[in-house]
Amino acid sequence: MFNRPAHPAIGVMALLFTTMAGADAPPCEPGPGYEPVCGIAPPEDMELAADARHLFMSITPGLGGQHRPRLRIMDLQTHQARDLDVAVEPEAGWGEATCPTPPQALGAHGIHLSERPDGRQQLLVVNHDGREAIEFVEVLPIQDGWTAVWRGCVENTGLGKFNDVAATPDGGFVATVMFESESMKPPMALEQLLDGRETGYLMTWAPGKPLTELAGSRAPFPNGIQVSKDGRHAWFAAWTASEIWQYDLESNRVVSRIPVGYMVDNLSWAQDGRLLGAGINDVNEFIQCFIEHTEHCAMGITVSALDTTSEPVGHEVLFTTGPGVLAGASVAVEVGSDIYVGTFTSDRLLRLTGE
Repeated sequence: MFNRPAHPAIGVMALLFTTMAGADAPPCEPGPGYEPVCGIAPPEDMELAADARHLFMSITPGLGGQHRPRLRIMDLQTHQARDLDVAVEPEAGWGEATCPTPPQALGAHGIHLSERPDGRQQLLVVNHDGREAIEFVEVLPIQDGWTAVWRGCVENTGLGKFNDVAATPDGGFVATVMFESESMKPPMALEQLLDGRETGYLMTWAPGKPLTELAGSRAPFPNGIQVSKDGRHAWFAAWTASEIWQYDLESNRVVSRIPVGYMVDNLSWAQDGRLLGAGINDVNEFIQCFIEHTEHCAMGITVSALDTTSEPVGHEVLFTTGPGVLAGASVAVEVGSDIYVGTFTSDRLLRLTGE
């Protein structure tokens, strides 16, 4: 999803709409197979911590522009969330040696948690605040949860605007670029940006190699991304095409495109090896809410699973609902027998209980 409004005036206008946008939140009531967790900033992307007791969350501004982009952490036992403050302690071997320390507090868009070869926990963070970069953050266990330390970064000095990122086995990453622009303002009208045309591509970085666009990866609004365990394939969401694409990182080409029937946003791996996706059902609902800065947008959502090992690739819808349950959907993360669904706007997430 966007991390900034499409038009320069929207950032200012959103402040005028904050009271209105906050007044129409739907009731915080459970329904068949789901339970909302309310009163939190919207988690656009989420990662389950290594202790399986906490969720790392990235916060984006929301359609009303009333949230500050940042990292947060939620205790899954109490559903209490707090900001994850990030100390700055650079360390060699985390990102580009020449990448400077962040000029301001980190924002957060797409995030990805992985274990480094030495067992340390690495959280990659897409950051648009102060610079366009993938930030390398170490998360460390403490008595009441986790703390975070900035270790390094890879900065994008070109026009590409990142959306999401996934670590690769060689110590690098693959990231989606949603579009190219001199600022976070999209380079074209909103309707054109969302009509299914190619707007972005994939970029890759590895230690000792420069940040590079991957040949043959141009796609309609590349969004969430994950990398297969063996590092051979990148699976990413072509958001405005309502598809998930498989990209071969050895042959540098797209090898499959799987229609999923909804605008799939971020992706995550389930314990059984399937790829979980979440997103919105109707682009017109999104456009209307975006134009009107409707924080609690009435959008239908879908959560699904992709079996990437079957032939042909199997796709199963796990949950779908019309408007009024969750204002948008952007990520689904498995937690035990439940699935937590995040969103890019509003004041809650959704816990799918599987009942």
